[in-house]
Amino acid sequence: MYFGATFLEVWYKDGLFVKIHDIPGTLSGNILRLQANLPPLDTHSEIIGDSISSIAYKDLPPEEDWDDQNADDVVQQLPVVPFDVNLHFAKECRCINEVQNLLKVKGGPHIVQLLGRTEEGKLVFPLYLEQPWAIFITASISEYKRLLLQLADALLFLHSHGIVHRDVALRNILTCQNRQSLILCDLESRFGSHICPEIALARDQSIPESALPYSQKSDVFCFGTTIADFILSNTVRTPWQYTGNFIPPPPFDKVVRACIRRDPAERLTMLEAKEMLESINASGPLYS
Repeated sequence: MYFGATFLEVWYKDGLFVKIHDIPGTLSGNILRLQANLPPLDTHSEIIGDSISSIAYKDLPPEEDWDDQNADDVVQQLPVVPFDVNLHFAKECRCINEVQNLLKVKGGPHIVQLLGRTEEGKLVFPLYLEQPWAIFITASISEYKRLLLQLADALLFLHSHGIVHRDVALRNILTCQNRQSLILCDLESRFGSHICPEIALARDQSIPESALPYSQKSDVFCFGTTIADFILSNTVRTPWQYTGNFIPPPPFDKVVRACIRRDPAERLTMLEAKEMLESINASGPLYS
């Protein structure tokens, strides 16, 4: 699948190619929001609103270049940590930015902490727990508020040091061993999420990955979608679900909607998002 700014292109295993345009309130818009099924199709098709027409086949786009950078020089400058599988997690360093960012924000709140390197040159971190949405699936409003404020603090700290995360998502959130704190990881800031509207639009215009307009406001957008994913303990199949039926219940729904406004200028700042979370009345269960 290719997610454009206002359309989705799908290449099925049987060779069928389908392009679906986002027109809210119509068949195509409802399909993208998983509120309607794709009708039976026997030819390459384009769905615009309630209209379905045959189109020519389009070749698959070329695969993106995800080649790793050689970061040996910066990694070798890190201290060697005696690795203990019960205490540590080790990973290959895929880009120079990662080490530089990790050192810049060392000691920051709710951010993955770089301890050093192994003898073999892997990066070493404390051992965290994965899948926080499963750990906190029955959390109360006050607990979700507390945890989301931790994530907001992590992003504010990154932004204060000139770092745009680019890929704020459930897959990049861990949990401390005591299950009290969320930890934001993946500080490569090289590749990122494409669900943010201005990023998707730039990709449609064939702007290279290195020049995509990631910003603090694109982090805010992904902060909003991550709130939805975290509270609903699920992830979307298409980005348009966030403007359809994939919004958490009150009181977090207003925060999400204010973060994922299409125009970056109309979105909250990260500080405003934190203030909005702080203003939530945190009494009672999330689901009544």
